[in-house]
Amino acid sequence: MLIQRNRGFTLIELMVSLVLGLVVVGGVMGVFVSTYQANSQNIKSVRLNEEMRAVVSLMSRDIRRAGEKTFDWTSTGPAWYATANPFSTENAWVVSNMSAAPADSCIRLAYSISSTGTDDTNRFGYRLNPNTGQVEAYNHNSQWNCDGSGWQGVTDPNIAWIQSLSFTVTTEPGLTGVAVRSVIVNLRAGTHTRSTDPSNLTAADCSNVDVVCRQIQEKIRVRNDAVL
Repeated sequence: MLIQRNRGFTLIELMVSLVLGLVVVGGVMGVFVSTYQANSQNIKSVRLNEEMRAVVSLMSRDIRRAGEKTFDWTSTGPAWYATANPFSTENAWVVSNMSAAPADSCIRLAYSISSTGTDDTNRFGYRLNPNTGQVEAYNHNSQWNCDGSGWQGVTDPNIAWIQSLSFTVTTEPGLTGVAVRSVIVNLRAGTHTRSTDPSNLTAADCSNVDVVCRQIQEKIRVRNDAVL
């Protein structure tokens, strides 16, 4: 009776098997890392877009109300508390910039938010702070300027490093006695897709494969002249 011995793998066969296994595992890991990086870049790009659209929407709501005056209904009819065009006063509408910031990167505006229409000291504003890479907002009842205190950041520099912000004011013909004023808001921001610190972004970085840059432009039409 012939007894057949069970033979194991030779050393060469084991080495070949290990190499093939490592190749397969390496390929799977490469696909996983590539997919993870792509998803991470996509998420950061989406968050950048959301952050920019949110701040543009916030600015649009306030700018549309610039110069607005409330009025009361009385027995003789409505009466405006301001007979002059609110845009003729600096406190209702002015575009400038803070020190060391690009021109026209700060807008200050005022409108009444009281129910009686007598309180016209509600002051608002938005500015680019190039030192922090943020859009900052102002919301107080005291005098304000683009270099003063009271400004607070409304964007997260870890999500969107603001590279530029500009406000362009135009006037268009409208109905008789009413001018339609428009503000063009131009916002540009970027973020690193492989880093959590985009604070060293410059315009040249937008050509880098690890940097995502976006630009939003919105035209805001304002019709708040004091005309009944």
